[in-house]
Amino acid sequence: MTWLFGREKEAMKRGDISLFLYQNSNVMGNVMPRLRALNPDPVIRFMTFRPYFDAADFPFIAGRSTDWFGAGHISRQDEDKFSKDTWHIYEHFASPVRKRGTFLGFDRRSEAKTGRPPDWVETFHDQKSLSQQEFYRRCHIVLQPTDTTENWPRVGFEAMASGSVLVVDRRGGWEQMVEHGKTGWLCECPGDFITYATKMAWEPHYREDMAAAARERGMALGGQEASMESWQEVFEAISRIPDS
Repeated sequence: MTWLFGREKEAMKRGDISLFLYQNSNVMGNVMPRLRALNPDPVIRFMTFRPYFDAADFPFIAGRSTDWFGAGHISRQDEDKFSKDTWHIYEHFASPVRKRGTFLGFDRRSEAKTGRPPDWVETFHDQKSLSQQEFYRRCHIVLQPTDTTENWPRVGFEAMASGSVLVVDRRGGWEQMVEHGKTGWLCECPGDFITYATKMAWEPHYREDMAAAARERGMALGGQEASMESWQEVFEAISRIPDS
């Protein structure tokens, strides 16, 4: 997780945890100093690992529609998964063709944060009403401003595998997952989201190149070989933990 639980801090004070595992170094670098302040014992280890992502259920979608430009958001319905600027961003990015919006994971909690969606944005409560695969098929880009710090987002791997270019926040796991301007876009303000979404709508060949590069990066970051190597390091570290 990207935050510390009360019981986690209590366990750290007692020295009950010998090894902390994180999915990315940014999150580890944020929480490790706070845990060290509770217990400076150098025997306690902090490591990162690489999860494996099986892309078999998310085939790359080439030859997307040129009659409309799709942008979407996929997450839980929780308020923090959305930005209050969501509809400002969606309404103000420009496209040479009709814009089409799709939100998968949206309910009254989400709407309480964002306000009512524009008429051209279609919302779905969960994957029972629209599959993830259909969501990515509809979305040339995943345009996803949030108020959360993501850890190592699974939807990032799904989007990269499917060919939907990520336009996301410059923080948390996104910073390690996305190569800005090459495999997606990292944004610091609403204007960034608007600028890069517009760029992707008006420059389809650039977008297609980015989608292909993102697919390769996703395979490298979440591939089986990289995951097995990182877990081997974790198991070796566990084997060296002294018996209590």
